Amino acid sequence: MLIQAILIALCAWIACSNIEFLCWSLGLCAPFMWGPIVGLILGDVQAGLAIGTTTMLVYLGNIVIGGVSAVDYTYASVIATALTIITDQPPEMGCTIAVSMGMIGMLATESRWTLNCLWVHRADKCAAKGDTRGIFINNVIMPQIVRFFVYVIPAFIAVYFGADYFQSFMDMLPSFIVDGMLAVGKLLPTLGLALLVKAIFKGKFISFLIIGYVLSAFFELSIIPVTLFGLAFALLFWHFGSKEDAYNGD
Repeated sequence: MLIQAILIALCAWIACSNIEFLCWSLGLCAPFMWGPIVGLILGDVQAGLAIGTTTMLVYLGNIVIGGVSAVDYTYASVIATALTIITDQPPEMGCTIAVSMGMIGMLATESRWTLNCLWVHRADKCAAKGDTRGIFINNVIMPQIVRFFVYVIPAFIAVYFGADYFQSFMDMLPSFIVDGMLAVGKLLPTLGLALLVKAIFKGKFISFLIIGYVLSAFFELSIIPVTLFGLAFALLFWHFGSKEDAYNGD
């Protein structure tokens, strides 16, 4: 468990590092990417994938306003997935745990932002003196040290020491509370999809929404064929609809 805890802590550092290539090019800021990675480390890739994708559905409609998000994805994806797998909880419970951890993680986010203000002013003083080494230390090294304390150490402690306590806590909960948490976990992905639809919905796309619902609810198709149907419709709409919109000046 020591090696696994160290690897999970390393994953937490990568997830919170905001390295452009890792975060945006490879998508390593998203829960659905960290789910299978954490699952691989803990020996259950399938559970990690299920937890990561379910958690991703919750935050599909999450809108970042002014650079401020309402959730910390490192806690919601890496740490929450690890705790869920270690304590052998279902993906629905993992979704509930992820939302709770994501809100707790905002304390880490705010602490990081507050502490990093110190290095900005120190870097300004170094720039005024022409101290390039000081600029590098304050802009690169010191923020990573802050991330180490607010993300890496909590992730290690949660996996190495906290799993047993978390399992004991879950065992102490009455069955009706556990059932309620599972029900909430099943509803949260629906809420995330609803927020996403509300943000991007246009009346002319309602036919695609109905087709997707019919394929899933009545024909009982899994997510893969429904996704392929959606991709095909999107390509058809782009190929034929974009030309028509260009002619109409839309």
